[in-house]
Amino acid sequence: MSTPDVPEAPAVPDAEWQRLAGWTAVVSPLSTLRQAIIPAAVGAFGAGQANVFIGLLVAAGIAVVAALAGLVPWLTTTFRVTPTHLEVRKGLLNRTTLTARLDRVRSVDLSSTLIHRALGVTKVSVGTGVDEGQITLDSLTKDAAARLRRELLHAAPAPSASDVPSAEGSSPEIEPVAAAPEGEIIAKLDWSWIRYAPLNLRNLAIALGGLGAVFGAFSDLIPWESFGVRVTNGEVNGVPVDEFVRMLFFAVPIAIVGAAAVWAIGSCVGYAVRWWDLQVVREQGREGTTLRRSFGLTSTRATTVEEAKVRGATSTVGPLIGLAGGADLNLLTTGLDDNFPAVLPTAPEQVVSEVGTDILGEDAFSAALTGHGPRPRRRYWFRAAVATLVWTLVALVPTVLIGVFGDTWIWWIPVVVMVLALVLGLLGAELRHRHLGHALTDRYLVVRSGSYTAVRTALQTDGIIGWRVKQTFFDRRIGLAQVTAMTAAGHEHVDIPDVPLETAVALAAAATPRTVSEFVE
Repeated sequence: MSTPDVPEAPAVPDAEWQRLAGWTAVVSPLSTLRQAIIPAAVGAFGAGQANVFIGLLVAAGIAVVAALAGLVPWLTTTFRVTPTHLEVRKGLLNRTTLTARLDRVRSVDLSSTLIHRALGVTKVSVGTGVDEGQITLDSLTKDAAARLRRELLHAAPAPSASDVPSAEGSSPEIEPVAAAPEGEIIAKLDWSWIRYAPLNLRNLAIALGGLGAVFGAFSDLIPWESFGVRVTNGEVNGVPVDEFVRMLFFAVPIAIVGAAAVWAIGSCVGYAVRWWDLQVVREQGREGTTLRRSFGLTSTRATTVEEAKVRGATSTVGPLIGLAGGADLNLLTTGLDDNFPAVLPTAPEQVVSEVGTDILGEDAFSAALTGHGPRPRRRYWFRAAVATLVWTLVALVPTVLIGVFGDTWIWWIPVVVMVLALVLGLLGAELRHRHLGHALTDRYLVVRSGSYTAVRTALQTDGIIGWRVKQTFFDRRIGLAQVTAMTAAGHEHVDIPDVPLETAVALAAAATPRTVSEFVE
């Protein structure tokens, strides 16, 4: 009896290599030219000292070289998506092939600057979690970028016409990639949130620092005389200094109010431009659900991450934002370039709690916290008193020097410094104590800390890979410990400060019994 022939399984055909969008020939040179502006200006200025014409030639030469270098990515980059891998080839002299398994793709970012949007193209960045780098394709058409995102995260790639076997006498039929479902919108921008924009002290500090740096750099070039400011013989424009100072008491508040108005308007405009049309959508991915966040007006960005890579979240309440009832929400993720992505702009605390509960699957932000007792409070008050003493002594130094050598005793300076340092220090100490606490739910370790800015962190206990319990000399004297939960998510650690030692050991054993039980008797 002869053995019947068993047909071999058909081989999976190779997908066709694709090129970047034609507009890449414009986007890439423009991006390179933007980076070459400073070298071109420096070269042109140096050569122009001898001859203006030579300087212009140098600048034009640098611009031409930059533009030609920008054409290289468009000429040399190709990519394809097979049923199992994403492959990218690029490079002119040194050819590089980047390969990523589709089941290892953890995030896909679609971003468009103003130039990209004008030309109708999108930059695609693919994160695999293997290393710190990403696979970048700049630029694809909007349809091609959306199709690539679906292929990488939601569906298998569509076969091309040349890859599909056809019957004799019939034309090949191509089965398109199924579009991903619309998904569930779990959050979207509410324009009432824009009221929090002027209350972001971090952005205000950056703006004031930049303004101060610019003013300091160019203060010597400002022609004060042209503004009519002349200081001679203890008089300002012929007005005694005392009277001029009294005038400033009226001028300075007016200037502060004007600056505050300009800041409020500018911050609101910046908020609107950045977070325009924000949406956070849950979609069904290749191996589970994903979260996609899209936003932006002039420059748009859409980031998609696997929800299985979310290990927790943080809710941050700043000083002014907290008084207005707002908070910030960030995720703790693993395997991404940015393991601490923001989910929402500053929003009401209730919205942050609801979205956080939706993502975490548990209302961890509302869990009742266990305080750390009176010992941390005594420590914080003592530190505030010491800091007040130090600041007062620092303020006494110039006061004494001015009094000895200038025969003018400005006694009120150290007094004001002492009062401000004492009030702010004690208030910060009390807030730090009241914010301090922790809780352990079924799935999450919840920690809150901070003084004027309170941060509540919810970390999955399954995401804790180790513990570190540290005691300084002073910690041992009062029976406290500094505890750190080690994790691969976010900033790779969650700190629990000033915990009673017996509580620290019990907390670690309860959160990760398999890890700690063998070390605890």
